[in-house]
Amino acid sequence: MPKPYPVRSETHELEYQSERFFRACLPKGWTCEKPEHDYGVDLRVDIYEDHNATGLELVVQLKASKAAAEGAMETVRLRTTTYNRLRNRLQVAMLVKFVADDKDAYWLLLRDIPPPMQNNRTFSVCIPKSNKLSAIEWDRIQQHVREVTDAKLAAVRRDEIRRNNAE
Repeated sequence: MPKPYPVRSETHELEYQSERFFRACLPKGWTCEKPEHDYGVDLRVDIYEDHNATGLELVVQLKASKAAAEGAMETVRLRTTTYNRLRNRLQVAMLVKFVADDKDAYWLLLRDIPPPMQNNRTFSVCIPKSNKLSAIEWDRIQQHVREVTDAKLAAVRRDEIRRNNAE
């Protein structure tokens, strides 16, 4: 009788495939790290320009499924607590759903997800299948990250000036 060994679950395999696919879609030179503790952030992307660090970051929540949904949308169940945590981060957040049978993933920026009812534990997010990760325009994402980062840093600087003037 053969000895039994651990079996890799389909969930773990899909998670691995989704992360590998996401990394392969990133522009050359951008880096991607998996945080040690995952509380809604599966990956953190550092954006570089011509090999130069920019200080711009994108955080990613990854989901995966084997089969595609019917129709023009992919649906993701997201915890309200995860949404709240991502919404309160300084970095721009992206939701990505990898579909193994499609050999592609679909994305949506958190800003484009309507806020959930806070008394619900989870809610559904619909991602248009036209938002293929394999065809994403990373320059537009980078520009959005820059605009959001600049606006948030400007607010911090205004607060610092206000505090210094009050002293």
